[in-house]
Parts: sequence; C-alpha cells; structure tokens
Amino acid sequence: MSAAASLLDRFDGAQRYAADATFTEGLAPGELLEGVELEGCRFERAVLEGAVLRDCTFTECVFSACNLNRVDLDGSRFTDCTFVDCTALAVTWTRAAVAPLSARPWDFERCRLDLASFQEASMAGSRLVDCSLREADFGGADAQGVDLGGSGLAGAVFVGTDLRAASLLGATGYVFDPSENRVRGLRVDASGAAGLLVAMGVVVDG
Repeated sequence: MSAAASLLDRFDGAQRYAADATFTEGLAPGELLEGVELEGCRFERAVLEGAVLRDCTFTECVFSACNLNRVDLDGSRFTDCTFVDCTALAVTWTRAAVAPLSARPWDFERCRLDLASFQEASMAGSRLVDCSLREADFGGADAQGVDLGGSGLAGAVFVGTDLRAASLLGATGYVFDPSENRVRGLRVDASGAAGLLVAMGVVVDG
C-alpha cells in the first residue's frame, strides 16, 4: 500500500481526534493505528486487513463495505457503531474493550464474519442480521437477546452460551444441544428447530 493511501496520514503529529469525517484510506497488514478517537465517522471500502487497532475509541461510527479480515482490535472500544456489508474473517471480537455505554455491543448487517470468535463475549442485545457466521465461536458468551435473524451458522459453536430471549428466526445451519446452553425464550422457526433436535439425537424425517 502506498504511503498516500494510508490511514496513518490522517493522524500524523499530534492529531488524534476526528469527528464526522469519511475515511477511505486503509492500513497495510501489521500496520498500527494507536490511541485515536473517532466520533460519528464513516469508513467506506477501507482495507484494514491484518492491521492493528490498538486502544482506539470509535463512537457512533459506520463501517461500510470494509475489509476487516484478521484485524486485531487490541483494546479498542466501539460504542454504538454499525458494520454493513463488511468482510471480517477470523476476527477475535473479544480483543476489543467492553463499551458499557453502547446501546448494543455489536451491530452487523450483511457481513461475512466466518471464523469469528465471540467466545466468552459480553454481547447481550447485539444484532448480527443476514450475516455469514460459518464456524463462529459463541462458546460461553452472554448472548441474551441477540438477533441472529437470517444468518448462516453452519459449524457455529454454541456451548455454555446464554441465548435467553435471542432470535434465530430465519437463521440456517445451526446445530447445537439446547441442554448445553441457556435457551429460555429463544425464538426459532420450524425449519431451524430441526438443528436443535438433531443435536439431541432425535431423527427428523421429512
């Protein structure tokens, strides 16, 4: 990536804050963005694959059609941020700092989040709608009230996960044992419920 295309050029010297700005610049794999504070900003088609975002603060930011594959969130905090049409493969989302004031910890729509790790995450009330979450790990997560509607969950791991009042309506591919999770109030549709029965050893015909 050329120097002119680097996000670092927008934060040279003492400049560590931006508001209501639009960023299309990216970061090269391994490149470090540290300690910046962004409020109400948009990232449009930015390529951050393999980059490190360390101790940054993002408030009410929108990430649109960005490449976030394998990005390291290293203590960064996301408050009321939205991710739309992004690709973010093999990201450990629990590397981010908890944002206690966020209305919902994570808000994803139409994103590719395959191989994601939300293991032991505090993600109650999050929204992951119409996403690809193949082989994502939700083990031990607090996922109360999470909306996974319309998402593909083939190979996703749910063990010790708190799914109370969560929604799997329209989601596909999930197979997990309800007895190994907290599921009171979990919403599923008829087709998806087969994945719960299969995990319990029930043969579903038809």
